[in-house]
Amino acid sequence: MPRLLCSLLLASLGLSAQGIYKNANSPTDPICPRVSREKTALNYGAAAPGTTGGQVGADSTGLLSYQQGRQFFPQGQRKSVAAFAAYDAKGKGTSVAALKGRIVLVGLWSVRCDPSAKMLMEFASLYPKRDQFGFDILAVNFDENQQDGGGIQGGWRAINTFMAKNRQFFEASKMPVYTPGLGKEGPSNFMDIVHSLPALFVIDREGNLAQLHIGYKDGFVGEAIQWALRERPLPPAPPAVPATEPVKP
Repeated sequence: MPRLLCSLLLASLGLSAQGIYKNANSPTDPICPRVSREKTALNYGAAAPGTTGGQVGADSTGLLSYQQGRQFFPQGQRKSVAAFAAYDAKGKGTSVAALKGRIVLVGLWSVRCDPSAKMLMEFASLYPKRDQFGFDILAVNFDENQQDGGGIQGGWRAINTFMAKNRQFFEASKMPVYTPGLGKEGPSNFMDIVHSLPALFVIDREGNLAQLHIGYKDGFVGEAIQWALRERPLPPAPPAVPATEPVKP
């Protein structure tokens, strides 16, 4: 079982939450890498008509950040993610804490990522069964809200465009979608930065992170929920035995 780099796991640092994600290179690729844009030094070029030349602008270099793997966290060694919350189009929030007692699947997806669209399809097939088996699904869009005026749509505008293009799917599934909370309610509950999508976080009935999956694999959502539902709570710790005084002669 591949393990993710420890430096990428469960950090509670603040982060720039959503990002820009590049679509997978082929239909069989399981992930969409995050694009990091870093400004380089100003360039010097030929003079434009009527000027004396000089600085002509800043270069923007795109760096792709890849991550893939899965990890299962043992009971008794899990981090609470109960503070995480997701918000629907009307601004109504749903927190992990409010869903205590149920398994919660939090899936991060992008409108420009084919593998995460496949995860949404698996979510939709499971969504009608959530009350029968005691789990919930939060399909959380992770596209950056504002993207430097680069012409890339983000936030609810991008989500609504995506849903309009796939209206039949969303109307049939009746599955809501969300955006992540900010600050203490945000994705830093899970990890410091999400380098690739789709990302699936499986939360146990106590609000603790039980599984982490980065990258799509056919049927992986169903496998993850089955594993979580089969899990039994740890037995309570035995009561402490009071110390007895030695028998006096």
